[in-house]
Amino acid sequence: MVKELVAKCPRCNEKLIATRLSCDNCELELNGDFPLSKFDYLSADELDFVESFLKAQGNFKTLQNEKGMSYPAVKKKFNDILEKLNLSPIKNEKGNKTAMITVDNQPINKDDSLVVKKIKEKLNANGGRTLIPLYSGDLCDIGFDPNGKGLVSPKIPVPNHLIWEVFDAAVEVVYQNGGKAMKGKARSGAKLGSDDLPLNSVEGYIAHKVHGAQFGETAFGPGFVIAAILDWAGICRNERGYLTINPSFMSEIK
Repeated sequence: MVKELVAKCPRCNEKLIATRLSCDNCELELNGDFPLSKFDYLSADELDFVESFLKAQGNFKTLQNEKGMSYPAVKKKFNDILEKLNLSPIKNEKGNKTAMITVDNQPINKDDSLVVKKIKEKLNANGGRTLIPLYSGDLCDIGFDPNGKGLVSPKIPVPNHLIWEVFDAAVEVVYQNGGKAMKGKARSGAKLGSDDLPLNSVEGYIAHKVHGAQFGETAFGPGFVIAAILDWAGICRNERGYLTINPSFMSEIK
């Protein structure tokens, strides 16, 4: 009967090493000091998590679905395992150069739209800055812009692309499309009015209404962050290729 490897001393909790190896086939035995790998000191549950992470090719969203865990729970377990393995995450040096200056909270004004109120309420509850999951599963840092006109994020270094108007416009075009609208492919260089960036897509509508882009022009593509924020705020559902109104939010509009 094969037993699970014991990696820690039951008396002092220090790491164990193997001192004798044997072959079940020819009965050869080797004596010596054979250190275990760092992965041998993980629990069975932690090894199972690592195996699932590899099968998901590092996609946190896939891992969430397989394990039935929330994003924060998956992220915490992942970080705990990294720490146990004494591994440091590889940092994106380019991204680290972006300094994000935010303020703690923003007042909710009487003339704010319902969309803006909901985003402000949730971000205020998080101290004015938080991490949200993108559709890809990556984390995105967001916070209040000190100028009071919207939000900022290192993912969107171009200014004035997360102003409050873009969130209102995104929800407006989704509502006009019956509750579901194509996100659009502005990031791929699609031109406004093309099949990949129609005017009734989220990015197409924002580019035209908020930023004044004209038909045949390319547009900046912050839609992946805008959709993630609206999902995080409980306003829309961020789906593959589409943005859909959350039924609970729809009932508030009515």
